[in-house]
Amino acid sequence: MSITEVARRAGLSVATVSRVFNSPEVVNAQTRSTVLRVAQEVGYVANASARTLRTRSSKVLGVVLPTLTNPVFAECLQGIASQAALRGYAISPCTTEYDHAGEDAATTRLLASGVDALVLVVSNPGDSAALARVRQAGKPYVLAYHHTHEHACVGVDNTGAVRELVLRLAAAGHSRIGMVTGQLRASDRAQQRCRGYALGMQAAGLAPLPVWEVPFAATAVQMLQQHLSEQAPPTAIVCSNDLLAIRTIRAASLAGFRVPADLSVVGFDGIAMAGDLTPSLASISQPNHDIGSACVRLLCDALANKKTLAPQDSLCLPHGWRSGESCRL
Repeated sequence: MSITEVARRAGLSVATVSRVFNSPEVVNAQTRSTVLRVAQEVGYVANASARTLRTRSSKVLGVVLPTLTNPVFAECLQGIASQAALRGYAISPCTTEYDHAGEDAATTRLLASGVDALVLVVSNPGDSAALARVRQAGKPYVLAYHHTHEHACVGVDNTGAVRELVLRLAAAGHSRIGMVTGQLRASDRAQQRCRGYALGMQAAGLAPLPVWEVPFAATAVQMLQQHLSEQAPPTAIVCSNDLLAIRTIRAASLAGFRVPADLSVVGFDGIAMAGDLTPSLASISQPNHDIGSACVRLLCDALANKKTLAPQDSLCLPHGWRSGESCRL
């Protein structure tokens, strides 16, 4: 079945049908819907290779994420995929397991495959070989979850959100407030959240406790259990993400602590499954789906205008608060 037949059945010109598949953003929604319906009815599929040669556009967005085992990034990917489909793009996702070399390798593969633009989550934008490679290639890109003045980013105010939480905990009567984080070298988001903890403790006039840095692995439970067995444990713990908060609650139970009677635990992310636990997890929530969707909107607008993105294009989305049984406020 040819594009000419699709045009005939839709009552449109071949040029209009071609634009629906190659530049859908310039075609009105009703026309797009008509063409796509007719194409589906007759079994027409646009030839991606021919389109790439003709337009020098693959209509594919590359996505570099640390992992999909953390629901945060899975929710973000859903937002990316949904918005990409609306704008006529496919996605090509890669995961890196929080590894610098993995980030560079994934980015190299995506650039070699001819993606038009990229959404990335990297360990540290300041020393990222992957970002240097993307910049050199001249492709539009945007960072998800980061908050830096050197790159276009979409995320929340990690530092401000944790500072705000620490002040709330202090106002509720907690004076020994601790912080649990993943490996700081693997995440600038964790670094920013730890900074928010320090600023919050300072603003509350409290002495910060040593930050407990644990791996992104099940062994974190044993390490946290040992920390909680130390003299004068905290009465509240802020965790740099929800998965660490879940493991902290597990460690507290094994160490003989009742949550929240003896120890309040708060996460950061707002993943849905954590609200179904007993006790349900209190958490700073991020709009993960919206972060992914906003990244794609920025990229598609940049591609349509034949430009790259600059730091001033960044978006800081509002964070929220999900109440839960794990925290006494």
